Amino acid sequence: MEESLKAELEKHGGDDVTVSYADIAKIFPSDTPHPDSFEYKVIDEDRLLSWAKANSWKVEKVPNQAVLKSSPPIRFTRIK
Repeated sequence: MEESLKAELEKHGGDDVTVSYADIAKIFPSDTPHPDSFEYKVIDEDRLLSWAKANSWKVEKVPNQAVLKSSPPIRFTRIK
């Protein structure tokens, strides 16, 4: 699944990509249930940050674009 994220980010071709919380949570799920959804869990932020660092991406939550406060989109910014 992590390779599919890498491929999607490369396919996008940009250095600034925003991905839905749910999509990232399905790739990097934690053991913690999400408070607002049975479809996905809370993101395992340690795994996500480790993957991002290893693949030259900075990640951050984008709360001002969130439909649900507890599920903000995740922005990936290429580190150059």
